[in-house]
Amino acid sequence: MRAFFRLHDGLAREAPGDDAATREALRRLRLPWSPHSVLDLGCGPGRATLVLARELLCPILAVDLHAPFLDRLARDAAAAGLDGLVTPRCADFGALAVAPRSVDLIWSEGAIYHLGFAAGLRIWSPLLSARGRLAVTELTWRVPPDERPAEIAEYWRAAYPAMTSVEDNLTAARAANYRVVDHFPLPRRAWSNYYDPLIARADALAPTADPELAAVISETRLEADMHRRYGHTYDYVFYLLRALRPPTPA
Repeated sequence: MRAFFRLHDGLAREAPGDDAATREALRRLRLPWSPHSVLDLGCGPGRATLVLARELLCPILAVDLHAPFLDRLARDAAAAGLDGLVTPRCADFGALAVAPRSVDLIWSEGAIYHLGFAAGLRIWSPLLSARGRLAVTELTWRVPPDERPAEIAEYWRAAYPAMTSVEDNLTAARAANYRVVDHFPLPRRAWSNYYDPLIARADALAPTADPELAAVISETRLEADMHRRYGHTYDYVFYLLRALRPPTPA
């Protein structure tokens, strides 16, 4: 992980994303009220956190396990005059010390895969208030298995075997007691927002990289090249969900 964070530290994003897509997801959620409690889980350096703070003007608890990301977020929030709204917390978002049914909005871009899509939805559902909403992005196949070139199918089978289709993810959301409000793929620029600075950093570090860092750079270049050649077969998708009240015991 030391080499991974050397490559990634200081970058604005830790996954494909786009400020306009974050705002579009908020619009499509059609919030009929101003949320009082917002969690941004796996926030990384906090690019989406700052968009949420500007749009919602409410307190946001931003959670990540990598303290330098949170330090970057704290500095950027202060520079933007948003530090009164953003509280960084170094914690495991799979085991949060947050009161049940106390959160109006959970946001997570490019991070739920650490728990697994279905597992993450189940773990976070008890935190949401009766009117709570959840917005996550997840890596998702856009073509059926018989249309996936063997090279990219094998790559993601090894790198992220839980990756599945939009339909399967919507089914998992309903099974976890959510109503699907909407879903949409991130725009193509979301990928360049992530890969372009990352590959530029890799190129700058490569000449003096030790073997551990060189291996991480090689893996990163392979991932970016796979997307360049096969990005038409998969997307990052925003899933916008509403928590349903748990069924009343018989």
